[in-house]
Amino acid sequence: MTVVDSSYAIMEGFNFVARSVGLPEVSHELTMKHIAEPIPEYCKSLLGDFKPEWVELYRSQSDRLERELIKPFPDTIPTLEKLRALNKKLAMASNRENPVKVSERTGLIKYFDLIAGAVVPFGKIAYKPDPEMLNRTLEYFDIPVDEAVYIGDSEIDIQTALNAKMRPIGITTGNYSHEAFKKMGVWRSIDNLSELLDIVQHDGEC
Repeated sequence: MTVVDSSYAIMEGFNFVARSVGLPEVSHELTMKHIAEPIPEYCKSLLGDFKPEWVELYRSQSDRLERELIKPFPDTIPTLEKLRALNKKLAMASNRENPVKVSERTGLIKYFDLIAGAVVPFGKIAYKPDPEMLNRTLEYFDIPVDEAVYIGDSEIDIQTALNAKMRPIGITTGNYSHEAFKKMGVWRSIDNLSELLDIVQHDGEC
């Protein structure tokens, strides 16, 4: 929900699980409320329980749903192109085990210098909000933390950045307002990714 709208694909995946095991389907509103959680926690939040076999049910549909329903936000590609032109290092850090696949399907992979998940490329590491994913990303680029920012749409994203001592930027394309982000302790908050350009150029070195 920072560079792509994944909410409808996620909702349909969990609704497939719900129908398969005889549970009520979930709403888009509820999906959005918990959208950054790892699958086990997501199951508990949306379906009220978690069983390991539900992960396989969900994944059995994820390829199809991601191809059909995950799309970049309108300003994503133009913004990434401009950031690349400014010679900025761009990385994606996701609680997906392997976010490379969806980045390939949406055409975003060519804009990122690194795409990190809970397994790829560093091996099995802790889920956000543990800072390990961001720490390893900074090590990969050999960039000091005070020269980086982390943009995210969820409380988990903001807490991850704070745990890594990195400047967090909240984006309201998910489930949180500017006021909510302010209470979380963000450095800045934006309504769409294109606003990042002004921050990068005029509001601090990053």
